[in-house]
Amino acid sequence: MECYSGSRYAERPVSFGALGRKHSVKDVIKTWRSPSRLHFHVRTEEDECFELTYDQRTDAWSILRLENEES
Repeated sequence: MECYSGSRYAERPVSFGALGRKHSVKDVIKTWRSPSRLHFHVRTEEDECFELTYDQRTDAWSILRLENEES
């Protein structure tokens, strides 16, 4: 996981590894917080959609591939 980090870690994902390859983030469609997690709904340069979640307690990322959505 590569992120832009300005005043805090993981402000915006830039690229990540999934499905055996590196994906570059083209658009961050939506961001939201839950009590201990940061969530990002992103579209890649390959026009694939993923939900990237950073768990601040465990310092771990999870990646979920989503069906493509129109935005």
